[in-house]
Amino acid sequence: MRKAFIGALGSLFVVGCGGGDKPDNLFPPKPECNGDAVTALAGMQPQVISKLEIGSAEDGFDLDHDGMPDNKLAAVASLAKSAIDDALGNYEIVIPIEFFDLPAAAPDECVKFAIYLGAYVKDADGDTKKPLIDKGDCNDTNKDIFPGAAEVVGDFVDNDCDGLADEDASNNPSADTADRDTDGVTIAAGDCDDNNAAIHKGATEICGDGLDNDCDGVADRTVTGTEIACSPFLASAEIPLDPLSFSAPGEPVISFKDGVISDQGGTLVLDAGPSVFGVNIPVTDGISLDLKISGATIKADVTQEGSAIVLKNGHLGGVIDGKTADTIRGLNVDQIGLTPDKSLLDATFANVLGPLLALPKAGEKVSAKYAGCRTPDIDVDLDGLEAFCDSNPDDADKAVDTCIDGNGTEFKDVLDGAGAVLMQCSEALDGTKSRFVDGISVELNFETTAVAKIKSP
Repeated sequence: MRKAFIGALGSLFVVGCGGGDKPDNLFPPKPECNGDAVTALAGMQPQVISKLEIGSAEDGFDLDHDGMPDNKLAAVASLAKSAIDDALGNYEIVIPIEFFDLPAAAPDECVKFAIYLGAYVKDADGDTKKPLIDKGDCNDTNKDIFPGAAEVVGDFVDNDCDGLADEDASNNPSADTADRDTDGVTIAAGDCDDNNAAIHKGATEICGDGLDNDCDGVADRTVTGTEIACSPFLASAEIPLDPLSFSAPGEPVISFKDGVISDQGGTLVLDAGPSVFGVNIPVTDGISLDLKISGATIKADVTQEGSAIVLKNGHLGGVIDGKTADTIRGLNVDQIGLTPDKSLLDATFANVLGPLLALPKAGEKVSAKYAGCRTPDIDVDLDGLEAFCDSNPDDADKAVDTCIDGNGTEFKDVLDGAGAVLMQCSEALDGTKSRFVDGISVELNFETTAVAKIKSP
């Protein structure tokens, strides 16, 4: 299963202003500025997020306007770091960005950009092993060749992706000195496919052909010092996009249309949002995570590197919403009590993550009825903090089954006759709007790297 702790990243919901003077949402929409339209794949300055981490408490944005930074997830930053690093290093998370009408790094009163999910690593031959990543598939055009396959002595091919062809059962290299493909390298000298002259020890890796051209044991990957050939974080990379990046042809799901670049003490700084940031990441068969941060705000230094613009010292802040946290299931993170049969909401409010994040305890009235009940830290709909409770915290089933709206209205999980959950309490509606939109504050530090191109799926 892919490591995706950062799946704890909030929900997408409709934001707007209510009647009268009091807004009904902490993140009222900002009007789109005057500038080029946001049309997917019609922009410029293609780049990809190449570094990502949960920031410190001080890195947070003041989301609730109380004068203090908000980033409750800072408490698990060190725990999440290895999972995030692995996900980036295995190209499980590739997040390209393109700007619109931004030819150079300069002050600009209208900056628009779109954020996508890149579909960079694919299992083309369906053998469940992927190229590009460490210890990955060495031939993504043949389902019978993959790490762990049986070596077939006499076919002159590296079947098990150890960089050798025709080694024996004791892994002794072949002594075959014939050169069938006339590439100047024999199997004994390190040719891992003596049927193909483009494949031999010392050859140049050809990105995207699905073959291990240089016989290092992995297709489309060569590690030289700190640089990895065919990485999506190289200037030469062309990154295809996942169809989930689009709400309709030409319309990116995630876009910021109200940004400003200003000169702040000699540094060009981009400010954008609040908007919505998110990507959909497949975790394993049948399971994907809708990773969205509501009220997303971005601040980053804008840097010109040659002809390209990139973002450094980036900060992305927003809110994890309770409703969507309850839909994130199928993960196993023992340190926070998250098991495949429970949701992130359960782990947060009915297990150890809530105390670890120091989430506020529910008020006396709620706590007197449901011991141990906690609330998020950000009141998004401005009607008081919602509470999520395990009505029987002393049993072995650590799950939220009671949700209490900020106005005190209580909702229970809807069960069938056999006790199975038909509807989670977090799914309750207020008319057509989700009731449970309050959430946990989060801030992510990031930077980007310029790439050659982002392209259609």
